[in-house]
Amino acid sequence: MTINAFQVHDIATAPAGSADILKSVQDAWSFVPNLHRILAESPAALEAYATLWTIAEKTSFTPVERNVAYLSIIYENECVYCMAGHTNLSRMAKVDDAAINAVRDGRPIADAKLEALRRFAAQVTRQRGVVSPSDVDAFKAAGYDNRAMLDVLVLAATKLISNYTNHLADTPLDAFMKGAEWKAPGKLKAVA
Repeated sequence: MTINAFQVHDIATAPAGSADILKSVQDAWSFVPNLHRILAESPAALEAYATLWTIAEKTSFTPVERNVAYLSIIYENECVYCMAGHTNLSRMAKVDDAAINAVRDGRPIADAKLEALRRFAAQVTRQRGVVSPSDVDAFKAAGYDNRAMLDVLVLAATKLISNYTNHLADTPLDAFMKGAEWKAPGKLKAVA
């Protein structure tokens, strides 16, 4: 099967460098998400994403914070595939539905610390890392530090690979995303 000229691989059709990674994903998740199946075309891209995903788990953020930051980055990148997937992953990580819905709608989160994280992750993504001293001060005033600022970059790098891949390939949603579909705000436009 091809989507937007990208092969949607399975373990049998994936290039040699990708097959083992797809097998590991299958073993861990009981299925292989379409994102991974598309990334498999480039063993380097698939390995980079898988490696960054694992490293992101080692950041200073709690699972709730990590998911809020991911959702915020995804919102800025307008990735409908990742928003659907991370909505359900966030629920599994026990992120409050009100917080999930706020990020999906581009609204502030009621929890002040999570809101500071949402805002900072969004600013870093939108401004490509160029944030003001007052943005940094607000993030630190909420209880975060320099490590957390750099950890946001790890999450942003992880989502850069997945969000951009999904834009290029128009990745179809997976079955587990049912009920979490999302319409992007439409701020991003292709350059002619």
